[in-house]
Amino acid sequence: MVTLKDIAKLAHVNESTVSRALNGSVYVHPDTKKKVFEAAKKLSYDPDLLRKAIQQGKTKTIGIIIPNLQYNIFMDFVQKAEINANAVNYKIIIAISNDDSQQERKLLMRMRNGLVDGIVITSTGGNNHLLEDIQAGGMPVMQIFRNVDSKIDSVSVNYKQSVAIAVDNLLESGATNLALINGSITDQPYQDKLAAFEKVMNKQSKEIIAESLNEYPKSFEQAGYDLTAKILKRYPKVNGLLVANDTEALGAMHFLKEQKLDVPNQVKVISLAGCSVSSLYQTQVSNTAFPIESISMRALSLLISRIEKLEKLPLQHQVLNTAFNKRQTC
Repeated sequence: MVTLKDIAKLAHVNESTVSRALNGSVYVHPDTKKKVFEAAKKLSYDPDLLRKAIQQGKTKTIGIIIPNLQYNIFMDFVQKAEINANAVNYKIIIAISNDDSQQERKLLMRMRNGLVDGIVITSTGGNNHLLEDIQAGGMPVMQIFRNVDSKIDSVSVNYKQSVAIAVDNLLESGATNLALINGSITDQPYQDKLAAFEKVMNKQSKEIIAESLNEYPKSFEQAGYDLTAKILKRYPKVNGLLVANDTEALGAMHFLKEQKLDVPNQVKVISLAGCSVSSLYQTQVSNTAFPIESISMRALSLLISRIEKLEKLPLQHQVLNTAFNKRQTC
């Protein structure tokens, strides 16, 4: 996102001069105005849009920061957000943090200084003070999927409920020895999934068998493959797998196929974060599906309501339940 500072640097003037030039001030020399508009054009920015934003105080643009697009839940959300934002004449800008707090901070600073009216973020949790500062400065912030800052609005998923649904369906379908293949334990949703699994297993008086990642993986599919191999090597009697997400489940399925273990007759598999892409897999994985449409609608409507100051609402922390999709693996 190009800022006034970027244009000022290229035009060799200060930011206030850029603002006045783009705002049509008569107090800026014509030659200086020309340099400013040329710099804006060279940076691939529309000066008319920037001038309009300065005049109106609104850009009708929302910045969305997500960890990556290899985890298909985020891809699903972006697609729904684009549709829902367009419906109310808003545009979105997508940025990838790679779940790195330093990268996330840079993106937040650019959005704060750039042309967005609000920010939607799946936060690492490492920049809470900055998020609060941005919001205090008048730019609303919305957390999605992770509620890591109690002072900022959020729309997240009931991860504990998804684990309970998955366990119930595995047991009802005949699985007796269950294991959890989890994501990064540094991530709050995966912490919730592990805690819920431990609680349910204790209630069932069953052994807790779980493997978590220590960091965000380069490949969820490879992580699913490796963790499944590790669990079944140590616990060969496991016949029911709860897998953190669809992409990890795909890796788990590859390992089971290599071992010639029949799914679902010998091992049953349920993903704890169903997304649209899973329906395209050769073997469709049973899952607890995220309510992406509802998450998108609620997050964007609340954020835009705060941007437009349509109504004064108390702080919102909405938690939505998942629904079970019975497919070919359970």
